[in-house]
Amino acid sequence: MKERTSQIFLVSATFIILTVFVAKQVTRPFDLMVTQWIQSMASRQWDIILYFFTVLGSIEFSCFALLVVCWYLYRKYHWPGVFLYLFFFMALSGVEFLWKYIVANTGPGPEFDRNPFHWALVMVRTPYAFPSGHTFRSLFLLGIWYQRLHNKFLPPKKHVWLHALIIFIFAFGIGYSRIYLGDHWMSDVIGGGLLAVLGLLLASHSAQYELRFA
Repeated sequence: MKERTSQIFLVSATFIILTVFVAKQVTRPFDLMVTQWIQSMASRQWDIILYFFTVLGSIEFSCFALLVVCWYLYRKYHWPGVFLYLFFFMALSGVEFLWKYIVANTGPGPEFDRNPFHWALVMVRTPYAFPSGHTFRSLFLLGIWYQRLHNKFLPPKKHVWLHALIIFIFAFGIGYSRIYLGDHWMSDVIGGGLLAVLGLLLASHSAQYELRFA
């Protein structure tokens, strides 16, 4: 319990410090350099491939996927932990939305836009870009998958390494795609990742909440 509390404090403090740096434009030169470097290797093929990764963090996909995952875990295992995942996902989504109104950090300009399509069922416009909601939602979902890897029911131990590799590929691809496509700065992506980690830590459970077949 003490270790978890320390981790929550550390992640929260890091997020707050990053917020201050972003608001004061300390990170902007580094963000600009990273974006220019990543886009220097751009191509039409990569635009389409990386757009697929960024779709996974869309509001419509991520919310639907979270509901399906939580429904499955509760229906199959009667696991009450799903409600904490839902609660902290909603609570930190609120933080992400609020921050985009109070942390004055504009996203990359149209000259950086490499999105091959601009499709969205739910379009949310905010004045600022920090933190990345796509990154937060995607990593939160992937984090649930990662936290369940070592449970004896999900998945078989011999397949854990494969699941971990897939999670890493998707996590990296989603964060990279947000910068590559010109939707967010690297500091925005890191901020979204920190929010996801914070939510997963807060939703962590003691042994009494292990998955058990219903």
